Amino acid sequence: MLEYDEMYQIFSSFRQVNQSFHRLFWKQEEEKEITRIQMLVLSILIEHPNIGLAELAELCHMGSSTTSGVVDRLVKAELVERGRCLHDRRSLELQVTEKGREVQKRVYELWMSKVSHMMDLPREDIDNLLRIHSLMLEKMEKER
Repeated sequence: MLEYDEMYQIFSSFRQVNQSFHRLFWKQEEEKEITRIQMLVLSILIEHPNIGLAELAELCHMGSSTTSGVVDRLVKAELVERGRCLHDRRSLELQVTEKGREVQKRVYELWMSKVSHMMDLPREDIDNLLRIHSLMLEKMEKER
């Protein structure tokens, strides 16, 4: 079992990384018309076209009401459209508009120009980091 100091170091490290990402992207948000969360939603919808709100919320690791609010703002900005599902007329599907694709591409390129230096890490280190994160998430999910 980890000692308090070790746990503190782990949580502190996560917080520092999270804050660095936030500061880096917040600067971009001032330059762009979308937020980090809106960028995440656009990227997921591009990767998974024609999904519904519940599936989007799951892929974003957010609640349905939070996801719905983000989608509402993207629809209002004409970056996303809601459409009826061809297989089930009661269901809605979400699609990224051409304008949404353009905005996502611009923000993605700006984001990559700022974070691509992280990819200078050895592939093995990146794989280990992702593996350890996955293990930690599994253990935390069991505690829920």
